[in-house]
Amino acid sequence: MGLQYRKAKVALNYRDNKPQVFKLVQLTYPAVTSDQLIAECATSCGVNPAQTKAVIDALVDRVAHYMAIGHGVKMGTFGSFKPVFTSKVAETLEEATPDTIKVKKIQFFPGKAFKNMLQELSISSATEAINAKAAATDAGGEG
Repeated sequence: MGLQYRKAKVALNYRDNKPQVFKLVQLTYPAVTSDQLIAECATSCGVNPAQTKAVIDALVDRVAHYMAIGHGVKMGTFGSFKPVFTSKVAETLEEATPDTIKVKKIQFFPGKAFKNMLQELSISSATEAINAKAAATDAGGEG
């Protein structure tokens, strides 16, 4: 199915004459919860959900531990995580201190699995998707 969009009219409020322009806006859906993922992974692997949750919790704990001490973490085809920060510019060497750090964040670098998914990801109009679903339902005799 891929990503779906709708067309929207927007005003460029930062311009004096506030011209009307159009853009594509991505439709959003509710996020999949960790409980849903755990249940699906447990079923897929033939493992009990409590064990699956314990493994995932331990993995997250270890990734956070290694990043907290400055390591990047590579997770195969999933991708890599790396702790990074940005700081303000200081005029003198003495002014360049940890107090000048503005943002601490985690960078994610997608691995092969996600890069492949993005290359194959389809993008379609929500209207086209609704019409395609209706046509499939009509063809299947369910309508």
